[in-house]
Amino acid sequence: MNQLRFDENLAIREVLDDIIGMVDRREKLIASVTEQAEETKDDRMKEHVIKLEGLMSDFLALFEPVLSKVRAYADGLKESVSESKAFLKSLVGIIDAGKTIDGTSATLQELESDADEVEEEVRQSIETLERIESLFKRTSHYEHGSSKSRPEDVQDQESTRSTRTIHKGESAGASRSHVFLGPRLSTYESSKSRN
Repeated sequence: MNQLRFDENLAIREVLDDIIGMVDRREKLIASVTEQAEETKDDRMKEHVIKLEGLMSDFLALFEPVLSKVRAYADGLKESVSESKAFLKSLVGIIDAGKTIDGTSATLQELESDADEVEEEVRQSIETLERIESLFKRTSHYEHGSSKSRPEDVQDQESTRSTRTIHKGESAGASRSHVFLGPRLSTYESSKSRN
């Protein structure tokens, strides 16, 4: 009988898709209202922009526990990618060495298949890391304690609507810069192209 088990990695990837979608919709709304504010020069529209940016900050604060898990997942994924790259490099070395020995074609085919799988896993992991990095880069200026709006816009808004509270104070968490830099795997591809 098949035993069901919870796949945390799959759950985090699905949650990541959902959060990116929610951020996309909010960013489009903010961009649209900002454009209208610039076109009309209407102070009330500027107030709406500030309010929407504050709501984005509130959204990020609300989802901070989930975003923390995404950050931890990204850290683990970076480590996994490094290990997979080292494994792939050793596989490529074995494959290259095996090509000089007669009677190893069946074993080499299996190793090449394994190398293809590892390379695909690394490619998908790098793609996920890039999406996570993009998400945190896009949302960093909406964190509590920082504002994308110009200071004079905040002052205008406070003077015209004294009951409005601008959220400041607690930081939404640790630095959100999860940059994964490095060349795409080309060692294996170049060894394949030589054959």
